[in-house]
Amino acid sequence: MKNNRKNQTLFAFTLLVATFVLPASCRKSAEEIAAFISESEAAEIVETAVSDRTAGMTMPTVDVAQIISNSLNSCGIPGDTTLQKSNSGALGTYNYTFGLEWLVTCTPLGVPQSATAEVNGNGTFSSGHWAGNDQTTGTLTFSGLSPQETAYLVEGSYTLEGDITGDLRRVDPTFNCTTTISLSGLSISKTTYNITGGSGTVQVTGTNGQGNTRTLNGTLTFNGNGTVTVVVNGHTHTFPI
Repeated sequence: MKNNRKNQTLFAFTLLVATFVLPASCRKSAEEIAAFISESEAAEIVETAVSDRTAGMTMPTVDVAQIISNSLNSCGIPGDTTLQKSNSGALGTYNYTFGLEWLVTCTPLGVPQSATAEVNGNGTFSSGHWAGNDQTTGTLTFSGLSPQETAYLVEGSYTLEGDITGDLRRVDPTFNCTTTISLSGLSISKTTYNITGGSGTVQVTGTNGQGNTRTLNGTLTFNGNGTVTVVVNGHTHTFPI
């Protein structure tokens, strides 16, 4: 009889422990929640935000450089235009609308000194692992406008905000993402309009449906050979522009 009571007590205790342990084992730890975006994923997201294969930041920036080349005789006269961009390729697809505004500033003698530009865009994109839609804004300053200079130098910031979906993500495949890029000395050739150098910083902030947020910071190096290297918390990723 005592053994039966002992067994019943042990069973009840085991059941009670299981009641608390099993649900807890199904919950994510705070560390797991915080890391719902990995460093490698953030680096790939930066690639989509920069590469012209997904209508990233480099696309409208180079477009503005070409526009400025044709506006050097329009000192102090604001300009604006709207560009439709779409493409479907093996490495990436996009469908974007960019609104561009610019102003060339000159010396009193009419020599171009600098130019400013505002970029406002929206659209959709997809790459090998990611697809999304976003709103883009950029504020850019161009120097090196004098005829003696062989390249434009670009400083400024560019932000992309919207929903993004990772094809390989099993948890939270779709989340809201804001990518902010700060440019320093981005060099654009005046003859080829290729990007030949420059650097920058980048910040990726993701927020899932439960309100969990993670922010990752990194650096950008424009290598001059048609590639960009991003480093996020020690993870290095190089990709073609």
